[in-house]
Amino acid sequence: MEFLISFLALIAVIVMATVLNKKYPKIPLALFQIGLGALVSWLPLHVSLEFEPEVFMICLIAPLLFGDARVISRKELWAYKRPILLLAIGLVIITVIGLGYFIHLLLPSLPLAAAFALAAVLSPTDAVAVKSITKGLSLPKGLMAILEGESLLNDAAGIVSFKVALAVVLTSVFSVQSAALNFAFVSIGGFFAGLVLGFLFVKLRLTLRQRGFEEVNSLVAIQLVTPFIIYIIAEELSVSGILAVVAAGIIHGIERDRLQQTSTKIQLTSITTWSVLGYILNGFVFVLLGFLLPEVLQGLIESKEITIGKALGLTFIIAVCLFLIRYLWIFLLHRNFAARETDAGGKRLKPKLGSRGGYAFLAATCGIHGTITLATALSVPFEISEGTPFPLRNTFLFIASGVILISLVFATVVLPFISRNPEEQDAEEMPLTAEAAHKLIIKKTIQHLKAEYSPNQPGATAKVISDLEEQLRYIKTGKALQYSSSKIKEFQHIGREAELDKLNQMIEEGLLSPQLKMLFPLFHQPQELFTLRSIFRKLWYNFKMYWIKRNLKRLDQVDPSSDLYKKAKKAKDLIMELKSVEDKLQQAAVEEIRSQATEDDRFEAMLVIRHYSRRVEQAKASKIDSEQFQHEVKGIQLRSIQVKRDQIQELEETKQISSEMVFELLQTINYDEMLLLDNSEE
Repeated sequence: MEFLISFLALIAVIVMATVLNKKYPKIPLALFQIGLGALVSWLPLHVSLEFEPEVFMICLIAPLLFGDARVISRKELWAYKRPILLLAIGLVIITVIGLGYFIHLLLPSLPLAAAFALAAVLSPTDAVAVKSITKGLSLPKGLMAILEGESLLNDAAGIVSFKVALAVVLTSVFSVQSAALNFAFVSIGGFFAGLVLGFLFVKLRLTLRQRGFEEVNSLVAIQLVTPFIIYIIAEELSVSGILAVVAAGIIHGIERDRLQQTSTKIQLTSITTWSVLGYILNGFVFVLLGFLLPEVLQGLIESKEITIGKALGLTFIIAVCLFLIRYLWIFLLHRNFAARETDAGGKRLKPKLGSRGGYAFLAATCGIHGTITLATALSVPFEISEGTPFPLRNTFLFIASGVILISLVFATVVLPFISRNPEEQDAEEMPLTAEAAHKLIIKKTIQHLKAEYSPNQPGATAKVISDLEEQLRYIKTGKALQYSSSKIKEFQHIGREAELDKLNQMIEEGLLSPQLKMLFPLFHQPQELFTLRSIFRKLWYNFKMYWIKRNLKRLDQVDPSSDLYKKAKKAKDLIMELKSVEDKLQQAAVEEIRSQATEDDRFEAMLVIRHYSRRVEQAKASKIDSEQFQHEVKGIQLRSIQVKRDQIQELEETKQISSEMVFELLQTINYDEMLLLDNSEE
């Protein structure tokens, strides 16, 4: 019961911090979470949390890194591979060795191996924290992509380095050759183990779907447990569970990008589930930092390892040293970062990143420490062996916590002044009209889709981008934000009735089978009506659809003389017959909608007609792998909707649009999503 109260209290704090961040967006969300976490620790709620180090790594770090690896852009990861590797591998090694020796010099009572472990803990950066601070700020081209790639890979490199150093502390045995070989084996072995295991999990999910298993919640649940299982298996194989999880996440990300044999519902459920999980886990770590700060401070006072003044001084010096190492590394290797600038044709351009020192200072300031640093520090064991405490553990945790706070506060204060010039700031923060905001959101969404999807899905991407460009043309009508949900639903109903009337007419004329009258509602059920059904009727409907699809897929394996074959063949023939006349039914719907539209509701009518046009085009594509193409288009459409929401949030946080305009813009997107789901598979 005590754990449950503690867990609910931390969730409440995460939500409260988000509310405050929305109210005061200039203060990073992480600082609100830390502050409220500290406040909760002082309240008489009897909240206490204790974690086993290994459980902490599995339950927090593994899913966080897996989730980040799933959504990172493979295109940008490859395009900026050189600067990312220089920061994620080269800088981590330099930091662990250089800073480790420096910490040992500052604190001789801390064993050298433990000093290396502390340096490894401080080496990872947190891209989530960077994004929360840099929202609305203008960074050099490619810098955010580099920071995201660095954060993903240096998390793994830092944790592997930490585990190697920690093993030396626990065993008191150290050999440079042995440590290097162990690092290589653990890293390479973990990466390949993750590739293999990740592929097997993806194959499992696809095989289940190919065999007719369409239970969305179960398929997403398999994806949720994937990082935990892969981490445990990799650790049992004595390789890096963290690198295995990262590699598996990249494999799952490739599956997500290509959207092969993946339904719209699975994509939507998966995106939502991982978004909520990532939000909770990231928030949980920062709230936990604030919650534990008083405990860490109290432990340092009671243990008398060092004085508070000395601990504060050491923390500040180490934070400055960490910043200088990063600054000098980027300054010396500046051309590797600047050379990434290219034009639309892929040709390299001369650097436009400002001065060498300015870019290095900006990139060093963005090296914020957060989630992984704290999570790794908290995994430090209390004892080396039975009865022997870990050396200066409280000092270790205090320094790690202090460096996180210093990096957050420093970036919060400094970044707004160095990331863009005053003229750009004034121009970007001018309030936008509704038309200008809508136009800007669509343009940025198009740019995002071109960057994220073009290499893998040119056909589907072009289709979605074409629709977005059509929306830009609609803005000129002046009614782009004046949707009426009741009118949209009315036209949807008119369209479905027109389709059914046309179907009945063709049946009466003897052109189609009478059984199609019963089949039509089954495959053209409105999404909103389905959601209003009772649980029993939903289950019964899903059961029928499951067996229909399963029998159709197994048709080639059934004895042609059996009753099952005859029934399945008849059902398949009916479905093909229905698909053959879908364009005629949809054309009848479009004509009826146009005939009943007036000048006042013509825009709503055109919106519904546009979705009918999509169905017609997808039906025409049935001869060239229609199912896969439709899934790709729907998946990218859902992604574009999420990108639009992100753009609206960014415009709100930078005060470029009002709260009233936010509501209007979100309402527009909600209608688009409603129509998309209405045309999606059940």
